[in-house]
Amino acid sequence: MRAGITMKLTPRGCRNVGGNVASAMEELRKEFMDTFVPYGYKPFWPTGLQRLDAVTDKLSPNLQGRLIVANSFYGEPCALRADVTLGVADYCASHFEPHERPHRLCYTERVYRRPNSPEHNMERLQLGAELIGWEGEGADVELIGLLLAYLNKLNCPKISIALGDVSLIQLALGKLPKGYSSALLNCLETGRMDEYARTVQDLPHSDMREFFEELPWLKGNFEVLYRAASLLGETGEALKPLKSIYSELTKMGYGDFIVIDLSLVRELDYYSGPIFDAYFEDSGVVLGGGGRYDTLLERHGMMGQAVGFALDLEKLALNMNKRTTQAQKILLWAHGNTPSSVMACADNLISLGYCVEILWRERECEPAELARIKGCGLLLDLSKKSITDLHSGDEAFLDEFLGR
Repeated sequence: MRAGITMKLTPRGCRNVGGNVASAMEELRKEFMDTFVPYGYKPFWPTGLQRLDAVTDKLSPNLQGRLIVANSFYGEPCALRADVTLGVADYCASHFEPHERPHRLCYTERVYRRPNSPEHNMERLQLGAELIGWEGEGADVELIGLLLAYLNKLNCPKISIALGDVSLIQLALGKLPKGYSSALLNCLETGRMDEYARTVQDLPHSDMREFFEELPWLKGNFEVLYRAASLLGETGEALKPLKSIYSELTKMGYGDFIVIDLSLVRELDYYSGPIFDAYFEDSGVVLGGGGRYDTLLERHGMMGQAVGFALDLEKLALNMNKRTTQAQKILLWAHGNTPSSVMACADNLISLGYCVEILWRERECEPAELARIKGCGLLLDLSKKSITDLHSGDEAFLDEFLGR
């Protein structure tokens, strides 16, 4: 912390984001919008407060316990926005008729949740997109395809998609005694695979036993789906949507970026079909994910199909590689020149591809040192009409530098 700061405004669990990370996040946001908006996705800005009585029955028990409760100015019990998708569903339900679908929305926003130990941050910055309508598997392919197109543009380690289907898990678990099904699901959700293996061994005779024995290892390419079909028998019909989505994304050139993972689970009372996680392939760090959430639509009184995703924007920014072709930065020292002439000079330099920061003050100033602090490689003294390369020390007249 810098000396001279006497008051801290930011509470524990919250933080301000600035500097290079904030710049990377803004770059990611722009690229995201540039990818999705041309396909009809419209920017969406959700409310920061959500009514508590309208939220609790639409969230998973886990997320219900992580709500941060507050009152509105009018005394209504509320929660800070914990889930943007709830706002999307509410907006579409209250503003549009069914015949106006499909609706495509995209956003970059904060969500607020009580942290799970050992985490301490209660706010996350997300970017995401939602598609609501009756669009079949085409909607899943569109959304995942656009997400992969976006991720492949980024200057960061390779990001892959793990693709599963919660409806398949639901069907298979439904064929087991209730105590066993809930125990297995809990193990999958929490990653307790030793306990999972013991529970499977204790299963009474069931047609599903061999499937659950192999489930944690049903990961890979298209062959995984054939193996799963042979284990599931008639229940294997539930694999058709996943086969179609995987096949179409492979035709689009994304086969090397997708891994089938039939053990992938997410809140079964929220999601209702194909689901996916986005993760860094080298480290396995998960950025976020999404999938079908038709059940959530029903809770808003809407019949139809919905698919969406959200990624951790800050986590993505922290893993961005530095661009090797960034615009050169110039510190323009006004040094007594009129503001209009200084702005005209800055505009000219920016039009030539430079990034310009202006220093207006004249006294008690070490412009070269400040330029280095600001990350500027060039210092322009407008009063002398000279520009200095701070790395080499070379100095040139401005007109010469601009090739005039």
